[in-house]
Amino acid sequence: MTRPLTLDEGRLRMVLPGSWVSVPMEDAARAQAEVRRTVRDRVGRADRLARLRREAVNDVLATVAQAVEVGAHTFLLALELLPGVPFPAAVVGTDAAWPDDVAGLLEEGRVADALASAFPDREIVEMAHGPVARTTDLTRDSVGESSYFTLHLEYLVPDPAGVLLLLRVNVPTIPEVEPFATLFDEIVDSLRWAPGRGRPATPQPDGAAEPQDVAGAAEPRS
Repeated sequence: MTRPLTLDEGRLRMVLPGSWVSVPMEDAARAQAEVRRTVRDRVGRADRLARLRREAVNDVLATVAQAVEVGAHTFLLALELLPGVPFPAAVVGTDAAWPDDVAGLLEEGRVADALASAFPDREIVEMAHGPVARTTDLTRDSVGESSYFTLHLEYLVPDPAGVLLLLRVNVPTIPEVEPFATLFDEIVDSLRWAPGRGRPATPQPDGAAEPQDVAGAAEPRS
């Protein structure tokens, strides 16, 4: 099951598989209330689940607070990839500025070259909506004899209005990188800008284009 989701006040749409919840980012108190309600509904109200519920709320609240602090406009939390298949993941969206030194390339319409010049440590991949700069990082954790991975992905997507959409993805406790890396490539590939709704090219704070660790995982509701 997939469904299109409209984000950032109608600015863009993307298709998400399974069940997700979009946490409102306009107000920190509202975002925290949504997280508490979501975790309570998903984990349950039984007293024996109190510790799990508290830990889940605290983890997500910390992530939401960081996202609000850096000006995130989008915070998506995954519930299930398929019915009955839990899929903890998070996607955080913020805006970033192009470096001044690639203005000439952008004026010539050489967007891929501008991305490669501005972000030489990132892989440039072609998607349906144009070139995107991507990074992939995988960390490994062990519990007893079992090993799990946490996948971190970042995508810098050029906005038609002249800024960059920075999407940070965090997928914890997975057995291996695939098919999850390909899945999120496909999700980002599904992104579409609403006509006339691109973000105006307003000045950004110094360092706004630099990634920050704000994406976290949880179990909210759709």
